[in-house]
Amino acid sequence: MDSHFSPGFPFHRKAATMSNFSDWQDRMLRAVWRHGDQLPEEVLTWMAALYDEHGEVPESEFCELWTTRTFTLARSAFETVTRSAEQDTGKPATGDDFSYIDYARDPDLGPVGVVHIKSAEVSTPDPAEVLGAVAEGVQEFIMSHYRVTWPVCPEHDRGLHVAYARETAVWRCAGGTGDGHVVRAIDPAVQL
Repeated sequence: MDSHFSPGFPFHRKAATMSNFSDWQDRMLRAVWRHGDQLPEEVLTWMAALYDEHGEVPESEFCELWTTRTFTLARSAFETVTRSAEQDTGKPATGDDFSYIDYARDPDLGPVGVVHIKSAEVSTPDPAEVLGAVAEGVQEFIMSHYRVTWPVCPEHDRGLHVAYARETAVWRCAGGTGDGHVVRAIDPAVQL
């Protein structure tokens, strides 16, 4: 009966592991200045998978992984959004003349890198938040460079704004009744 309550019992190991993960997660989130923020489930799942695979990754390595993931998501989001903008407007949004996206690491500004897209910026490895920031930056570029409103609500003929619905980055119209309406996901491959 004593062995039932021994440290080797699976329930206790799992509780200790969960406690260790929780402590590690709190330390890492403080390291990236996000402690106490409501993070999307996908970021927390990524952190749990990272912990399961590598254990307690040191803070410097974790910040590097956080930054690398953010930059990778930004590059992918940039391709998705610019392709959509070019299809909708017929105007090029990429090429040698267009340098409005910047991936920067500056230790004076924080432990993780930041993606700047025109005046929008993001430093979190959440796909929806990265996609929304990239969409705002590309939208700002299209409007300032071409003097074209993009995207436009087909129902109200108004410019759309980035919003989030069910942890998905969406284009939202302020027209109509109430608080407006979601027109579509920013990523054309996502169905709402």
